Amino acid sequence: MNRSPHRWIRTCCALLLSCLLAATPWAAELSAKRQAVLMSMFKPDAVLTEQMHRDFWAGVDVSDASATEAAQDRLVAAMRNSLEFERATALSFQASMKQRKPVVNPRYESALKDRLAMLKARNLSPDDVLAKDKAFRASLVPISRGKPFEADGKSMVMPPALAEAALKQVEASHERLERLLDPVWSKPGG
Repeated sequence: MNRSPHRWIRTCCALLLSCLLAATPWAAELSAKRQAVLMSMFKPDAVLTEQMHRDFWAGVDVSDASATEAAQDRLVAAMRNSLEFERATALSFQASMKQRKPVVNPRYESALKDRLAMLKARNLSPDDVLAKDKAFRASLVPISRGKPFEADGKSMVMPPALAEAALKQVEASHERLERLLDPVWSKPGG
């Protein structure tokens, strides 16, 4: 049984990224280098430097400003939606443990609705998202009872401290991504 908080958080972040990149074709509009910078923001020990920010924005084709802005808006919306999914998932885990019954945070329902709308707008299948939603809801029963559950093919236990750590990681990733996706550099907390 896997009880390592860092491994679980890394697994969550990896699942988030795979879901994001699989479900959002506009991520393919990014160069491999920009995708690597973007993905690095989800690492537990990530730090966004001014140089990384410059590298991310270097070479952005602004000849068609409206297309560039539209692609950026789609990416930002997808990133925010993915982060909201993770935040609401951790909040659902916490509430389920506290109330000792499965609880789905209302923010999760909203994020799911938004994700399905994004997929529909892009004429993409919702099957992967719906399968992940089903697995999430099924995991709430054992989590609420302090029992092991399956995640990414591994048996895991979710103690309250782990849910709190996951929530803090999501919040830190969100702050880094907000700064990264703004074309104007800003220092942390600035």
